[in-house]
This record gives sequence, structure tokens and C-alpha cells, in this order.
Amino acid sequence: MKLVLLPGMDGTGLLFRDVLAHLTSLECEVIPLPHTGPQDIDSLARHVATRLPQSDYVVLAESFSGKIAETLLLREDPNLKAVIFVASFLSRPGRLLPGLAAALPVKALLALPASSLGIRWFLMGREASDETIARFRQAVSSVPQKVLGQRLRQIAGMRFESHRFTVPALYLRPRNDVLVNNATGQFRASFANLDVVELGGPHFILQARPERCAEIVTKAIKVWFPTRG
Repeated sequence: MKLVLLPGMDGTGLLFRDVLAHLTSLECEVIPLPHTGPQDIDSLARHVATRLPQSDYVVLAESFSGKIAETLLLREDPNLKAVIFVASFLSRPGRLLPGLAAALPVKALLALPASSLGIRWFLMGREASDETIARFRQAVSSVPQKVLGQRLRQIAGMRFESHRFTVPALYLRPRNDVLVNNATGQFRASFANLDVVELGGPHFILQARPERCAEIVTKAIKVWFPTRG
């Protein structure tokens, strides 16, 4: 059973490094999002779909990619056996943030020395190391500003679509997430077989608590598929 990881809004997969180091008992594959071409959810889902395994797999969708995972489920790929949502959302996560952020020069703001404080406060947690902050800057700086803006506008336009799925699902919710509203109700409405785990930490919970997140993910997959490797 392969674990396919879909990254958050940066789309690079660079920020999965630490959690991957703790997922050694699983076969993992990261599918980055493209930095060219259309950035709407349907187009990104098609891009991901062409790269999915031909054998059974579980999708882990971080943040922005939650809506991509939902779209993949609508394709009814028989190899897609379960989904893990991490700090994800199925509709616009707040009233003002996505629209305002889409209009701001994100990369320029991140280049300011004082932005480290904001990254820790809003994204990575107060205890984030300088190395973690530097990796975040690297990931974001590698993405064209136009692409970041397009993805932010996708977030601003997201609507809850009231689909109903029966595959096993896990919603890993950071308790101290100041960017994304509690989406438990929408996930429960969408998934008949849903586990919800709340974990103390910021929006970038995989980066803030990689070992604990890896334990939760590994346990979920082993419970769902006890006889599968």
C-alpha cells in the first residue's frame, strides 16, 4: 500500500522532508504540483491523476491539496483506498485571508527580515527552527508569484459541494491553526467513515510535529489495511 503525498499551496513537496524521515515503514511518493499551466483545482487534479500509482494507494493531502483529493475521489479510481487530510479544507477557509493574500506580493513579503516572526506566528509555530523557516522560504521562492496568486484565488472561490464518500478517511486538524477554520463538520458530512484527530500545533503541523504526525498516519493505515504492506 503506497502513501501518495500531495503538498500544500507551494506545491513543491520540499516541506515533507521531516515527516518522510519518520514514515520509513511505508512506501511513500510525493507528487508535486506544476508551476506552469492552469492552476484551477480540476486541472491540478488531472495533473496528479496521470502520476498516480497503478496499484492500491492512500492519498495524504496537505492544506490546499484537500480539494484536489476530493476531486480525485470523484474519479472513482478503484486503486484509491483511503484519504488523509492534514490541515485541509473543502471550502474557503476564512472570509478575508484568501482574497487579501491573493492581492499581496507574497514572495516580497517573505523576503523581509521581520517576516520570520510572521511565519512562526501564523504558519510554523513559535518553536520553528531557523532551518525550518529557511526551507519554507526556499519552497515558496521557487514558485512563480503568478502561480501563488492563482492558487490563492482558487482558495478564495472554494465552495462546499456536499459530496458523500465511503472510503476510509482521516482529518488531522491542528488545534492552533489560525489560518483555517475548523472543518470537522464538512468532513463529517462528506465522509461516512471518518476519523478525526486533533493535535496541538500550527497550520503547518507536518513540519511542526513530524514524528507525531507520522505515527498518526502510520497507525491509521495499519488499522484500515492490517494485512497490506
